[in-house]
Amino acid sequence: MKKLMFALALTALVTAGATAQKQMGDEHNIEVSFSPLGSSPIDGTVIKYRNFLDDNRAFRLSFMLNTTTDTYVTAQEGDFSAEDPVSPQLHDIYGSTSFGIAPGYEIHFDGTDNLSPYFAIEGYFMTGKDSYEQEFWGPNDIDNIGQLEKNVTWSYTTSQGFNAIGLNLLFGADYYFTDMMYVGFEAGLGFGSTNVTNFEYEISDLVAYNLSNGLAPDDDAPVSVAGDFDEFDLYDGYLSTSELGNVFQGSLRLGFLFQ
Repeated sequence: MKKLMFALALTALVTAGATAQKQMGDEHNIEVSFSPLGSSPIDGTVIKYRNFLDDNRAFRLSFMLNTTTDTYVTAQEGDFSAEDPVSPQLHDIYGSTSFGIAPGYEIHFDGTDNLSPYFAIEGYFMTGKDSYEQEFWGPNDIDNIGQLEKNVTWSYTTSQGFNAIGLNLLFGADYYFTDMMYVGFEAGLGFGSTNVTNFEYEISDLVAYNLSNGLAPDDDAPVSVAGDFDEFDLYDGYLSTSELGNVFQGSLRLGFLFQ
């Protein structure tokens, strides 16, 4: 029912747009993705800003920021020692952070009173990092083995990041259904390159780690190795990739103008 209502509303807006007027110059513009038949019609994961320098030229800047942290219980309080001392609750923690920015420039053409076709060039940079932290409970001194009251909580964290750059040549169009709002599409040709950083280990208590893994207490643990981190959709041995091909925004673009 929700999808039908959005479809009917979109049809009504397009019909009403027969007398709408497109940009005249000096306006600002905010834009999000619009999928009227999707489960989440409005998607603000990527937000695009435009400044119309005049009626046929615009500066654009897309911005993306996403940070998530998911915490799971791997051991309840008392699982390893139900009597005094009671072992603590332990967790697995998954973290992901990504940031992207894409400046660009558009040239618009005459079209019609409420249709504004354009060509655009856009460069982008993205960076991000995924991490996986595991908590443990155990001794951090060889003389304390078996003395549970002296156990500590320590963690083992693995992480890897990525950096991506690219350039897109785009064409698209904005259809104004009111003087201030429009829907549009965009597609084109793009080149991109992505590189991953070293796979890193961080251990909060080196002695506890070594004792837990049967190593000599004074041995050093690895802190960084070149290679791949496959817990987060990267593949074993993956280091970099380059792509050249068509780019297409699968959803509609929905935006509004303001002075």
